[in-house]
Amino acid sequence: MAERRNWTEDEVTEALSLYLRLPFGKFHSGTPQIIRMAERIGRTPSSVAMKLSNLAALDETLPQKGLAKASAMDRQVWTKFRQDSSFVLAAYEAQLGTLQPLKPGFSEQRQANWAAKQSEVTRRAVVQRHGQSFFREMILNSYRSCCALTGIDDARLLIASHIIGWQEDDTQRLNPENGICLNALHDRAFDRHLISFDDNYRMIVADDLPADTKRKLTAGVSERLQLPERFLPARAFLHHHRQRMAKRQNMPPLG
Repeated sequence: MAERRNWTEDEVTEALSLYLRLPFGKFHSGTPQIIRMAERIGRTPSSVAMKLSNLAALDETLPQKGLAKASAMDRQVWTKFRQDSSFVLAAYEAQLGTLQPLKPGFSEQRQANWAAKQSEVTRRAVVQRHGQSFFREMILNSYRSCCALTGIDDARLLIASHIIGWQEDDTQRLNPENGICLNALHDRAFDRHLISFDDNYRMIVADDLPADTKRKLTAGVSERLQLPERFLPARAFLHHHRQRMAKRQNMPPLG
C-alpha cells in the first residue's frame, strides 16, 4: 500500500483551480478533469474528488455544502484565495500544460525558473490570455453557462463580463465576484457603461441611448439578473460601475 502523504499547498491550490471551474455535480472520480489532475500529482481520482468537496465546505457563497472535513491547509488556501484570487492562476497554467507537471514536492522555485526563461513581454501576454480564459471558465461555471439576462445557453455567444474592467484594477481581474455571464450584445453595452445594474440586480439603461435602442436592449431580458450558483456580483463593484456610467453621462452619481 502506498504511503499516505499530506496534501501540499501547491496541490490544494491546483485542486482549488479545478473546483472553481467544475459544477458541483461533477465532483466524482469519473470526471475527466479530475482523472487528469490525479495522474499529474500522483493521487487517486477519488482523493481529488473528495478534496474538491472539502473545498466546497469552505465556500460561503455556495448554498449546498460539501464534506465538513476541510484540513488546515484547505482553510489556508481558501483564505488566501479570498484575499487575492490571482494566485490560483499558476495552478491553472499547470493544468493547461504550460508549466512542468506538478509532482510531490513541487516548489515555487521550479515555476520561477521556468518563468525566468521567457521574455517579460511574452510572459505578460501569456498571463493575460490564461487569466482571461480562467476567468471565463469560472464565471460561466457559476452561471451554469447561461446569460444572466436572456438565458442564452450557447457558449459561443457568452462573455464573462468584468464589472470592474480588466485594465481598471489588476487586483480584481480574477475575482469571481467581479464577473457576470452576459451575451455578447449586453456585454458590449455593459463594458461601455450603456447599461448597468442596481443593488437588486435590475438592469439600468443609460438615458442617452436612443429610445429604439433602449427597447431592443430590454426586449426579452429578465426583470433582474438570474443569479449564479455561487459568487454573487459584489454590490461594491456594481456601485463602481454605476458611478462610471453616471460620469460618462455627466450625471449625478447613481445610488
